[in-house]
Amino acid sequence: MTVSIKKLYLTSFGQFENTSIDLESGFNLIYGKNESGKSTITSFIEGILYGFDEGSRVRHFNKKQEIYRPINSYKYAGYAIFSKDGVDYRVSRNFDDGAYEIYDFSINEVMKVKESNLNYPGEFLLGLEYELYKNLITAFQRQETSENSRNKIRELLINKDDYNFSANDALNFLDNKLANIGTMRAYTKPYAKTINEIDELSKKILDLKSLRSSYYNDFKKLDKNRNNIEKKTRILKDLRKDRDAYRENIAYKNLEDEIKYQNELNYVNAELDKYKNYEFYDEVKEVDTNKTSHIGFYILICLILVFLGIYTKQYYLFTLAIILPLISILIDKNSNISSSDDTLNYKRDEDYLEYMRLSKEKEKIEEILRVLQNQDKTKSHENIMAIKDLDINETENKIRKLENELESLNKINIDLEKKLASAEEKLQKEVDLTDRLHKLETNLKDMEEEIEAINIAKSYISEIMEDASKNSNNFESEISQIINTISKGKYDKIFYDKEFNPQIIRDDGIKLDIDKLSTGFYDQLNFALKFSINEATLDNFLIFDDAFINYDLDRLRSALFYLLDESYNRQIIYFTCHKREEEILYSEAINYHRIYLEEL
Repeated sequence: MTVSIKKLYLTSFGQFENTSIDLESGFNLIYGKNESGKSTITSFIEGILYGFDEGSRVRHFNKKQEIYRPINSYKYAGYAIFSKDGVDYRVSRNFDDGAYEIYDFSINEVMKVKESNLNYPGEFLLGLEYELYKNLITAFQRQETSENSRNKIRELLINKDDYNFSANDALNFLDNKLANIGTMRAYTKPYAKTINEIDELSKKILDLKSLRSSYYNDFKKLDKNRNNIEKKTRILKDLRKDRDAYRENIAYKNLEDEIKYQNELNYVNAELDKYKNYEFYDEVKEVDTNKTSHIGFYILICLILVFLGIYTKQYYLFTLAIILPLISILIDKNSNISSSDDTLNYKRDEDYLEYMRLSKEKEKIEEILRVLQNQDKTKSHENIMAIKDLDINETENKIRKLENELESLNKINIDLEKKLASAEEKLQKEVDLTDRLHKLETNLKDMEEEIEAINIAKSYISEIMEDASKNSNNFESEISQIINTISKGKYDKIFYDKEFNPQIIRDDGIKLDIDKLSTGFYDQLNFALKFSINEATLDNFLIFDDAFINYDLDRLRSALFYLLDESYNRQIIYFTCHKREEEILYSEAINYHRIYLEEL
């Protein structure tokens, strides 16, 4: 990538008004006395590219914005034409608010840009952010490199074109990513938590699958029971219909009544058999009564005989009165013994009364049966064919059996329905659990792929850093060669530590302390570093603003010759307020593009 400046047009910037400066692709020397505007033009180029933005995401300008604000003009703007890889671009900038426009001459259109990023023109054209532009593209007297710039320069050297990439930062970032993801032992981190949750969900889903299998079996059983209930209900309905038709038939009712009273008659007859001894109990009672009267008669005769014996004094009558009762007693001995038992007589009377009650009940039932037997049992012929051969007892037994079976089946179905309802409530969660499981498995897969990618990236970055470490020797060799040439062999070797602090070894092998070096040599060292970086990684124009003011004439000559040689590969813009550079170039009869600020 080759980038150069073709034209600068300062509409109104600092002390310049409508000032145009044309530049060539090689070596450009811009001469001007002190306060003639050299630094103003350098700042104009910086402002065009980066809008005086210090690198913040918000529009916050540094103090240069106010330093170069015109006093006698309300305008504060300008433009520059850049060439990048053979394509010309015009970058216009309003320095009041930083607004800019990039016009592409190859298509004659304004480019679509990120207006919120005021650094964009410089980043687009040079591929550098503002911090690196200040430290690599421009060189000033006693320009030192900040800690932030040193870090960025170090990363630029390690990673060549991608100056935004930091190997160390990347490794730290990747390590932090791995730490945030975690491992199986880090129970509070996403990786372990995801695996544990997947295990728990898998067990729950497995239990639900088992439950679903049981659910289907129970549902089939419930459906089978329902069909069985429906079938048995139809059979029961038909049996009840036949039974009810049988019962509602008049002949059946008469027969049923007849059977009922016949059974009652059989019962009464059975009871009467218990009291059959009392069938002639009335006659026995009458005989006993007669016997009692006969004994009384004997007593009366005896009393008359005793009275007559006393009255007539015929004492044999006394003997007769005694003999006659004895004979009567002997004759009625058994009857007299029975009648003497009052308790037995009472019991016989009660049994006799029960016998009489049963006899009357029997007569009543027999009368009812005679009436029923004389009635027409076939008066109603409705459904008579259906019940003609019906066994009512067998039918009743079937009905009772079916009713019991239906009751049992209904109870079983109620339990099954409760069980199924409970299972359905649990099974409804299966879809959500499965979706959650799939999501977690996807997340786990993503994490595992990310872990694998991070480890690959770390390995790759480590290889890059190893390669960079190997290449650092070449970089230090280039710097040493430049310093050796400029110092005419006085300093043999220059190298930098990790913080880009220079280490110098003299030609006699003595290591020198950087603080003891001259200001001129330090400027040479800074120049050599930036020149080597630009040569190794960049292909942009370079700006020097009195960068060699501390050089002696020999060092200045060597530095200018380096820049002249480099101008065949890149544009050099050299600002100075001294005649030394022009005299050296004139003495060597070197052609170059010369600009005098006093003539603008």
